[in-house]
Amino acid sequence: MTAFVYAVLAGSAIWLCFWLWQRRADRREGARGAITASLVALALVASTAFPLALVHWDLVSKPVEHAQRIMGLAAQHMSLPLLGLASLYLASGWHWKPIIWSRIILGILAFYELSRYLDWQSGYLWLVTLAGAAALGVSGLLNIGRDRRVGILCLAAIVCTLAPALLAGLTGSLPLLSLLDASARASWLIPGFIAAGLAVGVLAQQAHNGEDHPTGPETPPQS
Repeated sequence: MTAFVYAVLAGSAIWLCFWLWQRRADRREGARGAITASLVALALVASTAFPLALVHWDLVSKPVEHAQRIMGLAAQHMSLPLLGLASLYLASGWHWKPIIWSRIILGILAFYELSRYLDWQSGYLWLVTLAGAAALGVSGLLNIGRDRRVGILCLAAIVCTLAPALLAGLTGSLPLLSLLDASARASWLIPGFIAAGLAVGVLAQQAHNGEDHPTGPETPPQS
């Protein structure tokens, strides 16, 4: 059953990647960057969930298991922050160059290495995870008067992605641990990541459409 859960998680993440990719078309440069960051997050989820299903079925070798651990750590630290920040970017109407997203990813990785050096890995993981959840929460609040669907999706994403760690107790578990080690609690992550991906897609549909720079009222021709 656990292997099936991870297969469904991987399949849903891959489906969301295709769904979001289709929504990149005709979007502004900033919105395309936010969607691409979300694609990275979901690709990380898929690339760790599918090998975990194969590991449970004893269908992979030791090198693949080692690669899964690396991808699992990356997904554990980056998936929710990237999805949350992409949602907040789209909801708030921020504008920055798409290259900023690569710097954010590199920054998350750099501070992860610093947390290892300082022996503060658990605290850093909670910090980036709660930051991603907070970004989703603010995204929902910003859109509560415009589209209630976004608020519902963001709330579902927060609850479902944090539920496994909260149910185990804050001192007894780490957030998104199911992306690193096989667990039946990974079933919570399926609706969580689906809700987060759908929130990004809905927000991308609402915002950042049209030209890169808003146009003002037309100026009458000078005589």
